[in-house]
Amino acid sequence: MQSLWHGTVTLDPTGSRQSHASSLLVHGDHVLVAWFEGSHEGSPDTRVMLARGSLDGSFGEARVVAPAPTPHWNPVLATGPDGRVWLFFRRGPRIDTWTTWVCRSDDAGATWSGAVELVPGDASGGRGPVRQAPVPYAGAWVAPGSVEVWSEPPVWDSFVDVWTPSGTWRRVDLPLDHAGFRGAGSIQPALVVGGRGQLVALTRSTGGAVLRSETSDRYRWPPLRPCGLPNNNSGLAAVSLPNGRLACVHNSATEDWGSRARLVVSTSGDDGLTWASGAVLEDRSGEAGGRPAAAAASGVVTTGEGEFSYPSARVVGDELWVTYTWQRRGIALTRVPLDLLAGE
Repeated sequence: MQSLWHGTVTLDPTGSRQSHASSLLVHGDHVLVAWFEGSHEGSPDTRVMLARGSLDGSFGEARVVAPAPTPHWNPVLATGPDGRVWLFFRRGPRIDTWTTWVCRSDDAGATWSGAVELVPGDASGGRGPVRQAPVPYAGAWVAPGSVEVWSEPPVWDSFVDVWTPSGTWRRVDLPLDHAGFRGAGSIQPALVVGGRGQLVALTRSTGGAVLRSETSDRYRWPPLRPCGLPNNNSGLAAVSLPNGRLACVHNSATEDWGSRARLVVSTSGDDGLTWASGAVLEDRSGEAGGRPAAAAASGVVTTGEGEFSYPSARVVGDELWVTYTWQRRGIALTRVPLDLLAGE
């Protein structure tokens, strides 16, 4: 029977710096992984890091990309419509005042352009992709985004940002009935193309389950609804598999700000309406830790002990590659044979 392959992109053996929120991209023969790293989430010394590797799973030394004297957050790597590698990321001391920046590479991440603001002057709390990569769809590039208003009570909302060849971004909200929903709401969507050619959105939520919506018109979305997949108000990743199924990488707890100690892959044969168990990537659920101590507009407070979270996923040959936060001390890479995710 085939088994999982486990490796490391980066690891701080001292635990003096925290690494989080990786983004994985395979561009030709190059494997790129970006994440943010600093004394702790939201600290002024937090920067976007990038490591270049090869298809054998080995990586070179990580380096800082586009430094600036402010906290950096949530890098997203993507191959752009122009064939270049795009690196999006957030800047700012508070989540609700984030601005989104982007830099580009013509040589698979070896060198980068200077960072420019994605939507100059936008003060909404971030534009473009916030955790997962944009998806080409119907002649456009559709980016999964979200905003977090840390009011009392906090209000979170997901959206897509649609980029067209004209070079402009248009924000389109993913509707959520906040009056009938538990907690702040929905953030950090992942987008996949479903079996009927429709666009499917899966989002993190405070309500104990992943929320879902689908559309064939990128500018109009029906309301988000729970799809039965557990979510602990932590990031998720989703991809379309070669056999037509969808795969979602997520934590299996259901409490708001619940344990991030168990990270799994679930698969769906009906575009995310129902789900089956696929593979377990990490499981420390029987041990202490894995749960954030506190959360605020300045970020999550945690030691990282027992935390395996914030996945990024890509299909590479006959495997699903997943990078994720490894106890905030590093970024791990697990390779899952697609045969293990074949479904029923």
